[in-house]
Amino acid sequence: MLAVNVLAQSVDSDKGRAAVLDTLFAKLQSTTDPVAAQTLEQAIWEQWTMVPDPAQRELMLRGIAEMQQQQLQSAVATFTRLIAIAPELSEAWNKRATVYWLLGDFPASIADICETVKREPRHFGAYSGLGMIRAQMGEPARAVAAFELARKFNPHIVGIEEEIERLRALAGNEVSDDPLGCGQRTAGR
Repeated sequence: MLAVNVLAQSVDSDKGRAAVLDTLFAKLQSTTDPVAAQTLEQAIWEQWTMVPDPAQRELMLRGIAEMQQQQLQSAVATFTRLIAIAPELSEAWNKRATVYWLLGDFPASIADICETVKREPRHFGAYSGLGMIRAQMGEPARAVAAFELARKFNPHIVGIEEEIERLRALAGNEVSDDPLGCGQRTAGR
């Protein structure tokens, strides 16, 4: 339950937020308790989503509400505004990537995922999304690379081992110079 105590602390600075995320990720790596893992994962998502600036937070929450209400074009516009005023927010990029994925615009989604992981190289949600997109696009080797990174940063993702093995069998010996398709070697790859 240390995650709840850490989360309860007021974190207004980027440095403080980074320290909280470092602590949460370390605990996520070491826990063997599924309930604790779920709590830690939720705390990480909250740190990514609940930005300290009130105007930016309002845009984040508006965009999330628009996604939930299937107002996808409005959500794209809201997250685009948020990115314009706060391009350092990894979760703004990730949320817009999710909306693009829901709209079926895989190239735009991938571009935003790449921006997400530039800003937060541990973003297991972005890597999972990228893995799903690459699998849907018939790129199993890239899907495996993305899912392996998701697992590296969150070893508690349900079903990821099976999906990696399934896609690895489809990929055979295929190897890519750019395993994620982001034109970069993200997160140590």
